[in-house]
Amino acid sequence: MVGFNRRFSPQIKIIKKNINNNIPLSINYRINAGFIPNSHWVQDKELGGGRIIGEVCHFIDLVMYITNSAPVTLYATAMPDVSNNMDTLSVTIRFKNGSIANVQFLSNGSKRMNKEYLEVSSNGISHVLDDFKILSIYTNSKNKKRLFKKNKGHKKEIHDFLDAIKNGYPTPIPFEEIYISTKMTFDIIESIVNNKIIKY
Repeated sequence: MVGFNRRFSPQIKIIKKNINNNIPLSINYRINAGFIPNSHWVQDKELGGGRIIGEVCHFIDLVMYITNSAPVTLYATAMPDVSNNMDTLSVTIRFKNGSIANVQFLSNGSKRMNKEYLEVSSNGISHVLDDFKILSIYTNSKNKKRLFKKNKGHKKEIHDFLDAIKNGYPTPIPFEEIYISTKMTFDIIESIVNNKIIKY
């Protein structure tokens, strides 16, 4: 089990419930992660692995979970920086079911801007989740907005994991999904360094 907690968020569950898995999705996910200096352990490639391995993995897993599909291609680019941290980047993913996703991870944004902004659109319906606090749902006939206490799924994930251990249930995140989310994270680095499209 790996701590990909966002897929356990109640807001994400609402989005998944409203989605027709037979229709491709388009996803835009912007993460205003903020600047972390080189002296921080996260930036240490041996200790923290860098921000792509340590942080971007969560967002890649979430878009894969929402699309309910495996990737076909991945391409990533990063802004050049003196330390070669690659922590302001953009990732574009195409999935087997026709869905597409763009994940932008920013270390150069304003601290005053919310951290996470997720848009999911399909079949005339758009979901906009602002920092896991405000979920707006837009249809062709009406708009609806729901307010939440910020919940990124940590407690639910731990609960489901312990419940699986106690009762012999399957792991809450299938191993295959953990594997491909993690592989895609390392593939982001390969795509940036070699300026190549990764094919699956």
